[in-house]
Amino acid sequence: MLNAEDFYSESFYLANNPDVAQAVDLGVISSGFEHFIESGQFQVRQPTPLYDELYYLTTNPDVAALVNVGAIASGFQHFINFGQRERRNPSILFNTDFYIDEYPFIQAAIEAGDITAIEHFVKAGQFEDFRPSVLYNPNYYLARNPDVAARVERDELTGIEHYLDIGAAQNRDFSAFLEVNGSNFPNRVASGDTRENSTILMARNTVVGPITFETATDPNFNNVVSSLTTNNSDPTVPVKVFVSDLTPGTPYFYRVTNAMGESDRGIFRTPLSLGSQGGLRFGAAGDSQGELMPHVAVRNAPERGLDFFVQLGNTISASTESPDLPGVSQAETLLDFHTKHNEIYRERLTLNPWGNLRVATSMLGVWNDGEIIDNFAGGSLGADGEGDWLNNSEIFETALAGFLDYQPRRQESYGDISDRRTANREQLSRVTTYGDDAAAFWLDVRSFRDAPLEQVAETSFPEDIDAFLRDSFDANRTMLGRTQLQQLQLNLLGAQAAGLTWKFIFSPVPMQNLGIPGASDRWEGYAAERTRLLKFIDDNNIDNVVFVSAGVGGTVVNNLTFAEEFGGPQITVDAMEITVGPVGVQTDLGSGLVGATLGPVAVNGATEWQLTRQGRATYEGLQTRWERDRLVENLLNTRLEDMGYNPIGLEGSGIDAQEIVPGSYLAAHTFGWTEFVIDPNTQQLRVTTYGVEPYTQVDVERVPARVINRQPQVVSDFVVNPQ
Repeated sequence: MLNAEDFYSESFYLANNPDVAQAVDLGVISSGFEHFIESGQFQVRQPTPLYDELYYLTTNPDVAALVNVGAIASGFQHFINFGQRERRNPSILFNTDFYIDEYPFIQAAIEAGDITAIEHFVKAGQFEDFRPSVLYNPNYYLARNPDVAARVERDELTGIEHYLDIGAAQNRDFSAFLEVNGSNFPNRVASGDTRENSTILMARNTVVGPITFETATDPNFNNVVSSLTTNNSDPTVPVKVFVSDLTPGTPYFYRVTNAMGESDRGIFRTPLSLGSQGGLRFGAAGDSQGELMPHVAVRNAPERGLDFFVQLGNTISASTESPDLPGVSQAETLLDFHTKHNEIYRERLTLNPWGNLRVATSMLGVWNDGEIIDNFAGGSLGADGEGDWLNNSEIFETALAGFLDYQPRRQESYGDISDRRTANREQLSRVTTYGDDAAAFWLDVRSFRDAPLEQVAETSFPEDIDAFLRDSFDANRTMLGRTQLQQLQLNLLGAQAAGLTWKFIFSPVPMQNLGIPGASDRWEGYAAERTRLLKFIDDNNIDNVVFVSAGVGGTVVNNLTFAEEFGGPQITVDAMEITVGPVGVQTDLGSGLVGATLGPVAVNGATEWQLTRQGRATYEGLQTRWERDRLVENLLNTRLEDMGYNPIGLEGSGIDAQEIVPGSYLAAHTFGWTEFVIDPNTQQLRVTTYGVEPYTQVDVERVPARVINRQPQVVSDFVVNPQ
């Protein structure tokens, strides 16, 4: 077995204990190891980055009991004499089961008693750059520490060897899941999926052991209505509790306390019950990438007193490389997905906008293809058109698990129903009512959709474009799946019958007609089902329907129309769509990275007949966002009118709306989020979009101050009166 002296690190101990280092220098004691054995271990001093006395005693209460009664001197002695052979973990940095699973060739020697896992790592594994636990990613450590990467490149040492010998004592950043000298609540705390009488509370904590969730009706926690304790065993995965028996229309305060007595707090509000009318205030935002953290576009959202906030799909970008997962252009493992989600909710450049928002209101995240693979369609079959649906594939299950692990939402299943595509699958769709003010419907547009049509370009032959549009009206193709569509229709009928004023349908992809580019991935590519839903709303006189969508790169507001067949006339329905902008995404349009908002993307993709070279030069020379928005609006309207669709905006639509900020029906050049406010008396809906100037990963890395100092400004503001 590994003995105490081999396990101990003199350099680490002296660096962390300057009083001991001074005593050694003066010749008072011969070494730091002597001090540790004689007194340091009883003072809970850490002998090596691989051993943590508090961790060991917390995770091994039987050992703690022996130490408390004096049966054994310290947890360290227990680990050296017994614990390592019993496969107990000495700290969060070394996990025995993980190590054996990663390097199974050592298992036979361990089972034979020839060596222990920690012994193998200390004497051999670290010099081969073996990973001691899920927390350590060698690529991450080297990316964060280029001086170490240079030494590794010269084959002087391995990354983990450097960390254990030098880096730990220097408090170097070695894990995306920990904050060096920071909070043990790296993602803050969160509530979500909140209903009239219940909610989900969630926290990821780096201290293993018992963790307690308290809920109270007052900020001082004098009136605690719920106290739930669970075990936190994995610092990379949040823990959750279900809190029930709550009162509708009530603000609640919650506190999460870890095994060391540290805590973080948050607040949420339960919805009003039916028959009550008190107004509603919520926010929504679309696409975000870890490459552009911190997402300053939502930094003002916590102060708005929101009842809830919707992350409307593409909460991560699983198909691009980001700082916390260097060298990986497509997430594949559960750890990959956990890393991607954690990256969004952790602090960067001293800011944690999402963490601050999560403690301020209830959240509900919707997933899209950004959470898994570009253009993913769970209802399509394998590559050969045969076999099982892709929503039974390993990548689907892994990506979904990663998404759900980091969302404060309850897990529900469709159960054993007759619809085989949907049966026993995770039910991500939701419906919640907010008094008589509104009903909210969250859609899952990825798990059950058919494979997208092959996209055509606007420059394609007219007959090819017509073929694409004709195929989109195939009545057998679905985006939601039969079961989800039927549930949505029934819930809409119920909301109308109950007299609820507003009906918000949250879709990660746009419902409105936007033209050929990108249509295969939007509702336009599933035109028959789009028509079925909009015609249902029209036929049943369901009023005040608002689709809140994302995935288009900005705010685009329009009333909705549908055609009953390919080439048929457009029929107006009493519904509109408001798309919300991205929080932070980037793309390369051929001359380097730019913020991927609708404006530059639309200009880049415009045909010569839509936008001449002179028009492009004019666009580049415009000085204000408002001027650029107007040019892009005219560009998009040219496309829409050529296809017989309505131009952008609500003018002449029959919807009683008024702009507070001129030009509010399109905002195409900012990162941001949108606030929706229902007046408790008039039921008027006010829609305000906040935005910041777009930026790229290059901006974050080279001039971070220019990014973190950006403050959201109002870029769109209008009101709509209900029917």
